Amino acid sequence: MGKLPPIAPLFRRWGAWLAFSWVALTGGCQLLDLGRAPLASVLGRDSQTLRGVLTAEDKVSRAYGSYWDGIPVVAKAGQILIAALESEEFDPYLELVDEQGRVIGFDDDSGLDVNALLAVRLPQEGTYTLRATSFEPAASGSYRLTYTLTQGNWQQTLSGRLQEGSLQHPEDGSWMEEYPITARPGQILVASLTSSDFDAFLQLLDPEGKVMAWDDDQGGGTDALLIAFLPRSGTYTLRANTYKPRQEGAYVLQYSLH
Repeated sequence: MGKLPPIAPLFRRWGAWLAFSWVALTGGCQLLDLGRAPLASVLGRDSQTLRGVLTAEDKVSRAYGSYWDGIPVVAKAGQILIAALESEEFDPYLELVDEQGRVIGFDDDSGLDVNALLAVRLPQEGTYTLRATSFEPAASGSYRLTYTLTQGNWQQTLSGRLQEGSLQHPEDGSWMEEYPITARPGQILVASLTSSDFDAFLQLLDPEGKVMAWDDDQGGGTDALLIAFLPRSGTYTLRANTYKPRQEGAYVLQYSLH
């Protein structure tokens, strides 16, 4: 299809061509200062903050050779987990693992500078594990992990229907609708696309029309949920889309700007 890599774990090594190429162009130190207040607004007063250090004494990923720390998170079904992993010593990478050991969410550079920012709707009650790790193998250093559980405080709720006559995705012809969002520099966008009729796919386009963020299933089941740091002012576009061509049906798009 071309809208995303066909195997999600490959994103970790292919991420450079897809995940937020704007970071290298906008000046990391300025982004860090710019985004502190929006990050605090997203995470809220009830957030938990942990500080740690990745070392050679930690667990090691068999697949990637990176060190990782595991942080248990007890949650109820339907809650949204929002987590930020920050470090000045390595490129942070976040994974969320369920009780069966399956990775159900991951992020590399959605946060400030090259930091990780993750949002996942949790499908069932239980204990999940946040893995604080690095994008590159055998990277070490100190980090700060902040996370919260929320039901989602949406500022906008929009409903629609994708069907013949809707806009078509430029890559695969699937039905879509686009919603402009005017943002200030440093704001953080959280967006959810749900449907009982089709596999939801959500994209965020920058003011130049380039895809800067996407999600397929981190909204639980086949719903989509994304979170993204917006580095500059302008009109961004949320694209409500079906994952596959010829799917159609009703949907609900919700989002908040912080």
